Amino acid sequence: MSKPGYDVMGNLPTYPEGEFCAVGSLHAHPQHADALVAIYKQTTKLAKSEPGVIYYCISRDNNDPTLFYFFERYASQEALEVHMRQEILRNMLAKEYIKDMDVKFLKPL
Repeated sequence: MSKPGYDVMGNLPTYPEGEFCAVGSLHAHPQHADALVAIYKQTTKLAKSEPGVIYYCISRDNNDPTLFYFFERYASQEALEVHMRQEILRNMLAKEYIKDMDVKFLKPL
């Protein structure tokens, strides 16, 4: 598995210039799905006070408890990089709670 946010070659994706959205889904390893709920509740609270985070929403699928969807909007690539430096996110990624992830970086209309 590639690192979340990276392509299969381990490269960071190309972001649109300026403001952009990150939209996608991820599967948690079943034994970590409930832990992700707690982590995402914390990251949602933290995102509200982060400069450059315009919108941050993560939802859990109603039928598959290992499936999560996210919609995030950032003022810039720098804002996303600051967000990703949150200790709680770094710890989550290091513990490999996420089985796979599909993310698209899009320019809002």
